[in-house]
Amino acid sequence: MRLVQWFSLPAAILAYCCTGAFGESGSYLPISYAAPEPAAAASGPAVDDECYPARTKSATCDAGCSSSRACSDCGSGCGSGSLCLFPCRCTGDPWTLQSYLNDESSCYRYGGWVSAGGYVNAHGADNNGPIGFREVGDEFTVDQVWGFFERRANTGGYGWDWGFRSDFVFGVDGPDTQAFFSHPNAYDNSWDASGYYGSALPQLYAELAVNNLSVKMGHFFTILGYERVPVIDNFFYSHSYCHAFGEPYTHTGVLAEYAWNDLTFWGGWTQGWDTGFDNYLGMNTFLGGIRAPLTDAITLTWALNAGDFGARDGDIYMQSVIADVLLTNKLTYVFQTDWGGNSGGAVVNQWYGINNYLLYTINPCWATGLRFEWYHDDDGTHLLEAGDYYAVTCGVNWKPRPNVRFRPELRYDWYRGAGALPFDAGQEDEQLSGGFDLIVTF
Repeated sequence: MRLVQWFSLPAAILAYCCTGAFGESGSYLPISYAAPEPAAAASGPAVDDECYPARTKSATCDAGCSSSRACSDCGSGCGSGSLCLFPCRCTGDPWTLQSYLNDESSCYRYGGWVSAGGYVNAHGADNNGPIGFREVGDEFTVDQVWGFFERRANTGGYGWDWGFRSDFVFGVDGPDTQAFFSHPNAYDNSWDASGYYGSALPQLYAELAVNNLSVKMGHFFTILGYERVPVIDNFFYSHSYCHAFGEPYTHTGVLAEYAWNDLTFWGGWTQGWDTGFDNYLGMNTFLGGIRAPLTDAITLTWALNAGDFGARDGDIYMQSVIADVLLTNKLTYVFQTDWGGNSGGAVVNQWYGINNYLLYTINPCWATGLRFEWYHDDDGTHLLEAGDYYAVTCGVNWKPRPNVRFRPELRYDWYRGAGALPFDAGQEDEQLSGGFDLIVTF
């Protein structure tokens, strides 16, 4: 009943938006302002100047759609007069703060997004248990109020250039994104607010580039894993166990990236995981990897972080392997496996897991996804209780506006192990949960 009550609100929003978007004939009408994918909005608008290559603003319709007034994958697709299950429209460029201020010709780019939503469980508990970033189970939350400012180092493969980037986030995701392995009062580690809220500075780096080589120096996101901290980079509202508990979010150090033909190489030094600039725990690790297209449809990425974990349990080795497979022009399968171990303490702690993603694009406005995962923690170092954690998540992405994305999902988790039960305040070994969020980019 609790899940039904929560999902009645997004159903009402969906009905309201669809009602306003359909004409009297029932055909879907285009929206007056348009945009690219939210991920593109995160990097800012492309412009026609010496800093960035030109991008032509043009509408994009579904295949077979000849009218600029309506687009859809249903029937004839345009002006059929029937109410489609997955209506869509022509899309173009998004509204951005930078374009609104007539500043697109600048080498400097800025923008961001706001995301808010809610996640509940069928037990009625006020805590969802070990569901990374979605622990709060009894209220709506503002998850990310995000802003960025950057200048890209863009050589086009020749010459040299410089750049930088700074990201700031406030919300429920803020405390999870802080450099929490720094000194308690260093960098952003003390930027907690009231309740579940806080702020973080997840990226702050300078960049130098020469020909096909670029080097970041500072605080930046990890290259490990498939999922990312920014909500615009993920299909699902909740995160996998691997991402939430088995991988770093950020690093501080120096990371080089080199592009050679279709290959990408990374290599550099970092102060372990999720640290600021103080290296409070004395960590010294190597961060590197390679991305290689095996065929036109398959891309393989391998990344690792290894070295001295300082006061955080001796030596560490952690790797992720990701295979991105384009099965059809609309169906993508992603396979990820993580393995990690560190040698501090009486035994070598190990954690490992497998994630499977199946993502289907219905049309430019609608997509569906399925994620099945398994995560194992030998000693409960990462998840408090040792054992095996499983989860199946199904979700939908709907973009009623180019700047707006709506992500409802349902998730079922179960635990097998000898430790305390992880759900419903230690009373249950399985849980049905669900939620939704709304993302608006600018």
